[in-house]
Amino acid sequence: MNFQFADYLIVAAYITAILYIGNFLSHKNKPKPNNAVEDYILAGRQLTLPLFVGTLVASWYGNIFGVGEFIYGRGLVGWLCFGFPYYIAGLIFALFFAKKVRSYNVFTIPEQINLKYGRIPSFVASVIVLVITIPAAYILMLGFIIKLFTHWDLNICIIVAAVLALLYIYRGGFRSDVLTNTAQFILMYIGFGALLIFTLIHFGSFDTMLTALPEAHKKLSGNYSIQIIIVWFIIALQTFVDPSFHQRCSSAQTPSIAKNGILVSIIFWMIFDFFTLSTGLYARAYIKLDDPMMSFPALGEAVMPVVWKGLFLVAMLSTVMSSLTSYTFISGTTIGHDILKPLQKRFALLNNINTQTLIRFGLIVSIFFSVLLAISLPSAVGLIYKTSSIAVPGLLAPLILSYFKKDYIKKKQASIIMLTSSSTSALWQLFIFLIDKKVIILNSFVISIEPMIPGIIVSIILSSIFVIKKKSNVDNIKYY
Repeated sequence: MNFQFADYLIVAAYITAILYIGNFLSHKNKPKPNNAVEDYILAGRQLTLPLFVGTLVASWYGNIFGVGEFIYGRGLVGWLCFGFPYYIAGLIFALFFAKKVRSYNVFTIPEQINLKYGRIPSFVASVIVLVITIPAAYILMLGFIIKLFTHWDLNICIIVAAVLALLYIYRGGFRSDVLTNTAQFILMYIGFGALLIFTLIHFGSFDTMLTALPEAHKKLSGNYSIQIIIVWFIIALQTFVDPSFHQRCSSAQTPSIAKNGILVSIIFWMIFDFFTLSTGLYARAYIKLDDPMMSFPALGEAVMPVVWKGLFLVAMLSTVMSSLTSYTFISGTTIGHDILKPLQKRFALLNNINTQTLIRFGLIVSIFFSVLLAISLPSAVGLIYKTSSIAVPGLLAPLILSYFKKDYIKKKQASIIMLTSSSTSALWQLFIFLIDKKVIILNSFVISIEPMIPGIIVSIILSSIFVIKKKSNVDNIKYY
């Protein structure tokens, strides 16, 4: 993208504003916390409805380049895969789980697992959450955006992205993340809304655009079979174990705000998805690209004037930075609060170190390894997204069952489910890799199945066996 001086000023103003909000505004008139750890991890559980919606929506769109690539390559089916299933998953979570998450008053997913199943399953859950939340992919994406307007070396841009992620959440914790997310939420809608308006002015009506699209792009199912679309609906189950989702529900002022906040967020997801779907289709209709990931930047370059182009760049920065800081903070919390804090009694080196310091150390560790991954394996960082397919099956059943008062599975069984389910998905992913490298020859059926699916199937089977077995044991007890 080509930028003018005014565009650079807008980007500079954005970064300045975000740093001010995160480092200073978040501490202005801040109430004295009753619990310093709760305040740092969950903003004192004081999220109002607007703040809840702002931070949840903003942190949900970090893979904006992937969305653009999918719509450019596949068309309307992008909404059916990336949009609609998540509305359904979000609705179910809001109606049946949001209030439960808030009512348990725990800080993190591993702490919830510990509450229900004990330390060993909690440690397993901590490792899984860490795998999901390591923010290397988001650092890489932010590095790419920085390179768009600076033309610096990508490695330098990655380091700058990492520093930006730490500059305000290190001191302010989740409160800083929430306030900056809310500002980024507003900028996301301004930028992508403006992109759609300028696109309509430049290229004409939707009807005109649709005539220029390939036929497959206009089909709701694209060229996908029903089976593949069902797979995408199953993938949306990751909503139930997403640490960012749980953190925000735990941070709400009341259980009702947690529930209603998700319902309102679904409406905003629909609006933003309309922006991205429409502009992605316009990019496919009128712009020829070698790299579909650049569909949104290329469209912005083609239709937006000076100043507005800068605002659109800020919108893209906002979508990625909001997810980057959110997942960086969760991974740092997982390292400090869920892994290191339980070890304090066993290791003298960790004694007398408060939880906030442990979390800040976790933030540095998370960022350090994320930068190494992004720099050394930029072509393979996409594999980090595959880790979700490996991790989600392990957490899904034990976490959902933990929110019911009745003990459906035993402590050891929770560990078995997590380890076996995640291992199944990992082995499936390995098979796909070996097939791709021609190391082994298997039917193409294996390649067509997302690694998350066999893991979830194993999780469901094991959970059903353990639940039925426990119920059977209870029913067989003789009372005299």
